[in-house]
Parts: sequence; C-alpha cells; structure tokens
Amino acid sequence: MKKSKQEMRVGSRGWQYSDWVGEFYPDDLPEDWRFSFYSNEFHSVLVPYEALAQCEVDDWVDWAEDTQKNFSFYVEIAGTASWNEVKPYLDALGKQLKGVIVVIEALNDLDSLASLIKHLKTRAVVSIRRLGNVVSEQDMQTLQTCYEVNECWDGDSEAPVWKYGEAAILLRDVDDENTPDKLRQLFEKGMEHAGKSDAIALFFTGSTPKINDMRTAITITDLLV
Repeated sequence: MKKSKQEMRVGSRGWQYSDWVGEFYPDDLPEDWRFSFYSNEFHSVLVPYEALAQCEVDDWVDWAEDTQKNFSFYVEIAGTASWNEVKPYLDALGKQLKGVIVVIEALNDLDSLASLIKHLKTRAVVSIRRLGNVVSEQDMQTLQTCYEVNECWDGDSEAPVWKYGEAAILLRDVDDENTPDKLRQLFEKGMEHAGKSDAIALFFTGSTPKINDMRTAITITDLLV
C-alpha cells in the first residue's frame, strides 16, 4: 500500500452511549469518567451540536484538560447558531480544536451563515454537513467556492474533492457497511481526494457506534501509514 502524507484519525460522534457500558466502559465506571476512559484509547472525537445546550463551558474545559496534547476535537455547530453563542465553547478547546462541522438543514439566511463560517474559520477548518435534500449541489458549490469550506463525505456518495484546510471528514453510520475491506477502501479513496488536507478524520455516527468498527479502522490506518 502506498504511504499517505495525511494523518488519519478515528473516533465517534459523542461518547455517552449506554450500550457501551459493559462492552467498552466498565460497569462500575462513573458517567463523568467516561470521556477520560474513551480518550485513553481513541484520540479523536466529534462533539455533537447538542452538547452546547446540554453541557457548560466548564465541562468543555475539563474535556480538554483530560486529554493528551495530541487529542483532536471536532465540533458540530448548527447552521442557525450564532458566533457569540458558540465562541466560548470553541475557545475552551484551544489548539486541540481541529475542525468544525456546520450542520445545515436549510438555507434560510445566507448572510448569517456566511458570518458564522467567517468567524469559525478563525478557530479551525470548517466543513459542511448537509441534512436531507434542502441544499442543492449548486448552492453547495457556491458555499465551497465563496467561503472555502469542505463537505463531509458519507463514503457512499461520490467523493468530494477536499480543497481547503487541515482535515477531510468522513462520516459513517452504524448501519452502513463497515467491513474491514470497506473501511480500507474508504481511507484509500479519501487519500486520493484529500487534496491539500493534512488529515483525514473518520467518525462513526448513529444510534450506537460500534467499538469494534472503530478499532478496526485504527488498525487499517496503522497499515496505511
């Protein structure tokens, strides 16, 4: 296999999954300790946008302090959020913040979205995740060209060309085909399309990401680099 110039990162969208108790988390592990336990094995995480409403800024500070310096945080932000709302949370992660995903469900206010993206880019590379079919290919291309943002890839649709910044992001649902061969193909295709990106980040999503899928993906990245 060819050597990749990109760093490859693997993690999940969130870490508070009750089904992981017993399988991954020890039965007697306090809930507040789960992130520290998670970060000992997996060195990247995608923080769901729900965390802004459910957690205090001090919680985010604790997460950053509980990890090694090489740990990578990626954060989801709703496209309707305001910069003043999200700034304190992003600042809490400091240099460990490696990427922001703006989740777009509708394009109702392009000016506000443009302002949000402009501010977010002062903190980290910004990627777009489209939910549903409300954002057309033309609008997506406009966003990418005008605001220099990447698009997240699900691994099944046509691979985007990641032109900007530090990280190309793949999102795989728990119900997707995540066999070792499929994951290897995804990483190899991602390497071909990653352009100037320095890293490829794969996050498992869905109701309960599978720990074995995450471990398999890490093994594959070790073989590819």
